[in-house]
Amino acid sequence: MSKPKRPNKAKSIIAQPLFRSRQEQPAKGKGSYRREAFQSTSLPV
Repeated sequence: MSKPKRPNKAKSIIAQPLFRSRQEQPAKGKGSYRREAFQSTSLPV
């Protein structure tokens, strides 16, 4: 009744780490405030 299962080529390609989505930090706008960057520039040395 049911067909034999074959490995899905599209799914196997997308499952590779190459296609993993990355969270990128926005340069401007919400969530762009970087504490380390501000401290390093404002410290008088």
